[in-house]
Amino acid sequence: MMSGEDSSSNNGDMVIEAAEELSSQQDHYQDPGNIYYALTSDAAPGEQLHDTNKWKKTSFGNEKLRTGKFTKEESDIIRQAVEEYCSVRNISVARLCSECDHRPELKGAWTQIAKSLPHRSVQSVYRHGLRQLHPFKRGAWSLEERELLLDMVTRVGKKWSVISAKINRSADSCRDKYREMDETFVKGRWKDEETERFKKLIREHLQADSDADIKELGKMVEQEGIKIAWSVISKCMVNRSRLSCFKKWQKMTGIYSPSDQDFAPVADHHDYHKMVSIKDEKNEPALAAATTASAAAVAAGIVNSESDLDVILLSDLAESNVSRSTEVDWDSLRVENAQERWQMIIEEFQSNTTDDSVLDMALSEIAQHILDQKTSALRAAETVEAVDLPAPESLHHREG
Repeated sequence: MMSGEDSSSNNGDMVIEAAEELSSQQDHYQDPGNIYYALTSDAAPGEQLHDTNKWKKTSFGNEKLRTGKFTKEESDIIRQAVEEYCSVRNISVARLCSECDHRPELKGAWTQIAKSLPHRSVQSVYRHGLRQLHPFKRGAWSLEERELLLDMVTRVGKKWSVISAKINRSADSCRDKYREMDETFVKGRWKDEETERFKKLIREHLQADSDADIKELGKMVEQEGIKIAWSVISKCMVNRSRLSCFKKWQKMTGIYSPSDQDFAPVADHHDYHKMVSIKDEKNEPALAAATTASAAAVAAGIVNSESDLDVILLSDLAESNVSRSTEVDWDSLRVENAQERWQMIIEEFQSNTTDDSVLDMALSEIAQHILDQKTSALRAAETVEAVDLPAPESLHHREG
């Protein structure tokens, strides 16, 4: 007898058309193979368009944009258009489908193909065409595939095109499977008992004493280059994802990922200037003035450590009035590794939101939205990251 999960997965091929209908209605991703690209660009694979709506909206003729399920006739038209495109350029259909998002010679391929269906967006034609023609594996996910998916997300983030190539599943399939698996995990503040269990597992995993200090263990791990098997820790925690466990470890030890190693924790908001990397003297006036939002955050005493860098970056981006990542002069921003930090901010936001529509906005508007959320939360909590406070019942017990 198959498990519920395998049984459900085996029905995947039967509901592909329904999934297409849903995805075409949502249209949250400009490129289903690259989440970061989707959040910062409106161009088709391998192409930067002057009209930022062209990828998501029709620009061929005056027909009203159609959404929903593709008809058999439409599917045949796409297939024929793809075959003609490949024949003229002497390339295989498989190559077009697998390399269109990173080969310069295939720039604009799907924009041309989409002209065969002027009442459909380029995005929807692209996604439907890939589902039809790319030799991705379908059907039930094996245990090995699920573990590889989680491992890849932990390593590279939600870069679905990279993950897709590794697993040989479509980018949409990888994204949807991860969301399905991620729903089983608890999010938000850790309870006391969770924290204690986490400490116990870490000590056991590192073969340390039962009362070993976690921060000291963190130093040992960093100095000796020890790799903690977060998949094992996550499985033992049962309802906490590997990413959640990893972030908990960072928070408890004060040790962050390599991209964050250059940023030492700040004692208080008076040390604000120490966090900002000034690349040349031209930036000094900008630092002195700061942006309204970040200056207000500092004045309110809500900016601290890693998250204050996020506030500074978000403030700069919010005032930049740019639409896409390609329009940002990342090297001119006041925070080191700005583009990598922005990607991390976006991935964190993506994993904690159910409203993807925000990500359809211009980059500066996305930054302002996230900045508003952060500053509101920080003012409410009077700290950047929620401290592990005792659960309400524990407080009540102590008061009693």
